[in-house]
Amino acid sequence: MDFRTKVGDKFKSIITGATYVVKRIKDKMVVLERHDKKSQLLTELSNLKLFYKKEEKAEETKPCYGTEKRRYPRFSVDLPVEYTRKDLVVKQGRAINASEGGLLVHFPEQMEIGQALRLKLFFPFSSELNMIEIVNQVIWMEFYKEKDRGDYRTGVEFVDITLEKQCTLKTFLSSLPSS
Repeated sequence: MDFRTKVGDKFKSIITGATYVVKRIKDKMVVLERHDKKSQLLTELSNLKLFYKKEEKAEETKPCYGTEKRRYPRFSVDLPVEYTRKDLVVKQGRAINASEGGLLVHFPEQMEIGQALRLKLFFPFSSELNMIEIVNQVIWMEFYKEKDRGDYRTGVEFVDITLEKQCTLKTFLSSLPSS
């Protein structure tokens, strides 16, 4: 899920079901106005992740690959990754597809949908980048057998990425041909 928040974004309370629109953001605080404009509330930005679900705008998605809709263009990559789950054991995989919103990664083990992963993405030496660390959430997974080797193709979405890392990743991806 994308937690970059801007004025005009819509959120739905997971507790009451009420819909709110972001009216103002200052420092770490946000003013939400109820969709019917009857009330406003002030809360910390971090509370949006905990108590609200962002409502996506249909116009933010872009058509790609036939009828499938994607928010960001995909780029073919072959980048090593290291990841940790709750057990904090570092394991390795390979990112084969990247966008500004997530990755397609081959993992040696099965993941659970919704599972959080801390992932380090390593870039080639020719890049000005070395590595970025991102908190991800597994959004889909499928078993993929290639050359008698078991592999789990897994789609992960960036959950916690700083603006600086996002800009750096965008710059790297813009230097690649889209897939």
